[in-house]
Amino acid sequence: MQIRKLPELSDIGVVSDFVFDAHNADLSELIKRYRGTVVTEGGSTVIAWQKSIYHFGGLTREVPIVITLKLGADGCIASLDIDRRSNGSQGARCSFPCLEQCIGSKLIGRKISDIPELFQSAGDTKCLHIYEILAGAASFCAHLEGLGQTEGSEQELFTITPTKTGLLVDATHEVLGKKSETELVVRYENAPVLNKFNLPESLSGSVLVRFDGAAVRTEKLDADSFEMIYAQLNRLASRCYNLEKKRFGLSGRVKFSNCPSMSGLLLLAMSHQALKGTVGRAIEVERILHYLQTGYHANPCKGFGG
Repeated sequence: MQIRKLPELSDIGVVSDFVFDAHNADLSELIKRYRGTVVTEGGSTVIAWQKSIYHFGGLTREVPIVITLKLGADGCIASLDIDRRSNGSQGARCSFPCLEQCIGSKLIGRKISDIPELFQSAGDTKCLHIYEILAGAASFCAHLEGLGQTEGSEQELFTITPTKTGLLVDATHEVLGKKSETELVVRYENAPVLNKFNLPESLSGSVLVRFDGAAVRTEKLDADSFEMIYAQLNRLASRCYNLEKKRFGLSGRVKFSNCPSMSGLLLLAMSHQALKGTVGRAIEVERILHYLQTGYHANPCKGFGG
C-alpha cells in the first residue's frame, strides 16, 4: 500500500493497517515520518503511533510503532500495549515487550496527564520513539480536555527530499480536521562539511519558509561549528512550531508535533548528502541516528542495552 498523504481516520481500524502496511517507493525521499494520535470510545481508548521510513544509501529502513492505552471508568490507565508488529530503529535489538512491561509498571493506575511528569525525557523511557509517542498522546489528550471534548484525532506527515541545491521539507499537520502546510526550501551556498562524527560542522545558505502556501520568512544559515548549526536549525524549527500553534489556536508546550524533531532529521539528511557510497553510507547514517537519538550518548537506548 502506497500512501502519499494523510490517511482518513474516521475508521479507527485504519490506523494499524496504515502504520504497518503503508510503504514508500519514492527513493528520492530520504526521510518520511507519519505520526498521530486518535482518542475514541468516549475517551477510553487512546491509540498513538509513529512511522518513520528512511532511504539511506540505497537501503530502506521502516520504523513503525503503535501504542494503545485503555482507560478505566476512573479515568486511569488500565492497560498499555505496544503492538508486537512494532519495530524500533535498531531492529531486533529494540525489546518492545521489555519496554512495555517497564513503562506499563509506571503508567498503570495513573492518569494520562501524569505522563509528562513521569517521562520528562527520552532517558526516562529508554527509547526516543516511545517518549515522543507518549508525550504527543498526553499533550493531545490535554488539548481535547481543554476544549471539553472526549474524542478526536491529530496526525502529521513530514518528508525531506534532497535537491540539486539543498533540501526540500514538506510537513502537513491535521488537528481535529483543520490542516496546516509547511514547506522549507533549504539552499546551500557552501554545502555542509562534516566533523569526525560525520555531522555537519560548517555550512552557509538560506531557508525559505512557506506556510499554508505563502512565503512567510527567509532564514540565513551561516555556521562554523556543529553547535551553531544545531542552534540555527532549532531556532528555525521553533518558528515553524509557533506558526503551527497559532494556526490551531494552541498555547504552551505542545508535544503532538514533529517540529521538535525537525533539527535532528535535517542533520541526518545533510550528513547523508555529504557522505559517499551506498551500504557503507547507510551504516554510517545508522550510527549518526543512534548518536542523535541518545542525546550524543547521554541517554541510554534500550536497543543498545541501555
